[in-house]
Amino acid sequence: MRLALALLLLAGCPKTPMTPVGEPDKGDITELGLLMKNDINPAFSKLTLLVFHGDEMQEDPAAIQRELTTAASVLRASIARLRAWPQPPTKTNEARDVFFTYATAVDQSTTRLVDAVTRFDSNGAAAQMEQIAKTCNSCHHFFRLEIEDSVMPPR
Repeated sequence: MRLALALLLLAGCPKTPMTPVGEPDKGDITELGLLMKNDINPAFSKLTLLVFHGDEMQEDPAAIQRELTTAASVLRASIARLRAWPQPPTKTNEARDVFFTYATAVDQSTTRLVDAVTRFDSNGAAAQMEQIAKTCNSCHHFFRLEIEDSVMPPR
């Protein structure tokens, strides 16, 4: 809700010129891409498999729970790094604010995901995974329009 409000407020302010902050540093963009590719995406993919298909797997439920806990913790730590990112890929202060609004929203959802996984709440975990996917996709579309849509299964 806060994310939608922030975006509406930002969208409703075209009369004020955007405050430029310069071009994003290519090294920071590369580092951000590596964080996404090596940490966030693999943890999210593993969580997607386990949350939405773990009950179909021929695995020991305790082993699946351990993998869920580990992957949720990795995702949470990676999102915390994203939230503290020193140089987001933005050209204006307003876009920087949007980046951190999305990062804060996904951080909150990831915290709730870890809590749901810890409580063995599969419905709560699924709801948080959907919210995380929605927030990530919105951020990706805002900053990189060529990104493909979510890997989340349709409801």
